[in-house]
Amino acid sequence: MSDRVRRARRHGRRPIRSSLVGPGLPNPASRVARFEAQARGVVSLLQAHFPEDLDGVRIGFQTAPTGEGDGGNPLLYSVDRDAQTIMLFRMPIQRAKGLHVDDDEHRRYFVEHCVYLAVCEYLGREPWELLPGRFDHY
Repeated sequence: MSDRVRRARRHGRRPIRSSLVGPGLPNPASRVARFEAQARGVVSLLQAHFPEDLDGVRIGFQTAPTGEGDGGNPLLYSVDRDAQTIMLFRMPIQRAKGLHVDDDEHRRYFVEHCVYLAVCEYLGREPWELLPGRFDHY
């Protein structure tokens, strides 16, 4: 092998090595992964507080709803008590406008808020009834 060809190949090895992790791993900081991690955290908290009420309830995630909400508002979640399912819609929740501070923390709060509202609607309770005293220090 000539000296010139050896230099063209990385340290004389053929083929050129790929990165250690390869291209197949998903990005852990992607919008989808971040949404699911935030929503699952709230779901596990609520399931720990209400194991009997949420037993057998499937809480899932979908990219976008197939319909629209009431009065032209975006549909953030759907609740089906007969099928025991709560479906959260990622895109309308993540693209919601009107946060008073548009940063990562407040977007996370909004995701948690939507999960909380969906569970409240499923259980037929008002938000302040679900975890009384939990938010009094605010």
